[in-house]
Amino acid sequence: MINEANFHPSTELLQKFAAGTLSGGMNVAISAHVELCELCRKQTSELEAKATIDWLQTPADDNGAEYSDMIANIISHPQLNKAEEKKSILSEMHMLDHSVSLPKVLAKAAAEGLVWKKLGGGINQAQISLDDETQCEFIYMQPGSQTPVHKHQGSEVTLVLDGSFSDELGQYGRSDFIMRTSIDVHQPRSDEGCLCFAVLDKPLTFTKGIARLLNPLNNYRFKKALSQNTNF
Repeated sequence: MINEANFHPSTELLQKFAAGTLSGGMNVAISAHVELCELCRKQTSELEAKATIDWLQTPADDNGAEYSDMIANIISHPQLNKAEEKKSILSEMHMLDHSVSLPKVLAKAAAEGLVWKKLGGGINQAQISLDDETQCEFIYMQPGSQTPVHKHQGSEVTLVLDGSFSDELGQYGRSDFIMRTSIDVHQPRSDEGCLCFAVLDKPLTFTKGIARLLNPLNNYRFKKALSQNTNF
């Protein structure tokens, strides 16, 4: 299941991941990438070891609150232990004529079931609730599909799980971790079809054509996703 990725989380993101300071959705996306990417798994292990050494070297009087925070982060960290792994019932996702093996953390997140919605243009979406800060979703792009041209009000992380897609900034395949920010305008498209996991911390905004009429709906969907996540 391990595949060499060409695009990875930044060192800063991996440091925050190792420290457990990211949102639940972002943690899941990075955890899934780390499972697929040997390079990032090694780097994360080194960062976690360094963070542990730094903590152990903290003066004893300062350790109390930090110890509690560290334990809380570990408990909330979306990694699977062996008991949880056995409970995971969705290790594959069936897409048209083949099945896609999911990273364990995404299998766990999707285990309660997915409701797919057609968004038009060959794009399908299934949202999942992971925290009250982000909109998290599986996205399936049918062969030959493309999204409308858009930008992001915040940041978007996309992890490729199967197939490939491209935009104005590059070509992306399985296990690639792509981040877009408010300065990026792009139009993802896929010739062969593509399954991704995406995390947004702000709604996207369509910038061309009739698709711009859907921007109020995008804002509503984002707010609705967050309101549903408050009960997660």
